Amino acid sequence: MLRLSLLSLAAALLAFFAPTVEAWNSIGHLAVGKLAYDRLSDGDKAKLFALLKSHPHYAAYLAANRPPEVSEVEWVLVRSGVWPDWVRPRKKDTRGHDVLKYNRPEDHYVNVPFVDPKDEAVFAGKTLVDPDLTNILDALKQRSNEVRTKTAGAAEKAVALCWIAHLVGDIHQPLHNVSYFSNTKDFRTGDLGGNRFGVRVNGRGVKLHAYWDNLLGDDPDYEDDSAEHQGKIYQQALKIAATLRNVKLLEADQEKLARNKTFISWSLEGFELAKSVSYQKSDGSGVLAGAAIPFNGEVPAGAEEVGDDYVRAAKALAEIRVFMAGQRLAERFRLLLK
Repeated sequence: MLRLSLLSLAAALLAFFAPTVEAWNSIGHLAVGKLAYDRLSDGDKAKLFALLKSHPHYAAYLAANRPPEVSEVEWVLVRSGVWPDWVRPRKKDTRGHDVLKYNRPEDHYVNVPFVDPKDEAVFAGKTLVDPDLTNILDALKQRSNEVRTKTAGAAEKAVALCWIAHLVGDIHQPLHNVSYFSNTKDFRTGDLGGNRFGVRVNGRGVKLHAYWDNLLGDDPDYEDDSAEHQGKIYQQALKIAATLRNVKLLEADQEKLARNKTFISWSLEGFELAKSVSYQKSDGSGVLAGAAIPFNGEVPAGAEEVGDDYVRAAKALAEIRVFMAGQRLAERFRLLLK
């Protein structure tokens, strides 16, 4: 009975919170897209561009508000990975069914349970997350098959390419591969990838998930579709990509790039990094004392301060993950275009 109640409650919470779960913000996804774009041959860029021109929102979003100094091919390809966030519902949204029908909130993440080490005996043998819930791994496989199959239409393939570009970025954000459980009333059903796990950074209360989303640059006006705003965040992403383009990976990360070629291997990387970095105190003394965030509430005043060492480590890890996402996205596109 306890097993079933935990599973059912976790599933209900996941369904309730799904629309709020995001990944790298627009700047992060643009940086991933630019890093991938720069690794593609002109021929592959042309093939992808030809497919994306059939996208149902090509004019409304992919090609819209292009700065004159950016080619249409680059603008469309790099922004394709942001489109799945563009179709999310917004406050006072007037865009209608033709946009919102493409929103797939459950496709952005997978909640692999991370049980606090001190509570492992309590949760042993229990099913903590409904195994039948769809997740990012299912979505990546399905969208890849849609690009490959001859029965999919041009518009369907274009939509699938945008999802692949986005989800390859998402899966490299550690907190999109985890849900934290502890034997407290607040976290017995998980924290939804850090969305209910509150901390303080330089005195400011923040959801752990949101903090990681914004590590490469803050985009507080992500619903601003104006040409001015879109051009501004694009320039921010270009600077990030230029900084990361020649990054020197540690030997362990080079081995990961060479060895891990599957979606599930990328997710497992993220899960391990969430356990070892995202949820850990920087002094190595254990898991952060996260303050549970009430539904639609604010981070409690007593949330733990993560400290400067944590901030530096998180930023460095985020940069490596975005770099690896860009490289892997280019490789995946080349594979799909064969």
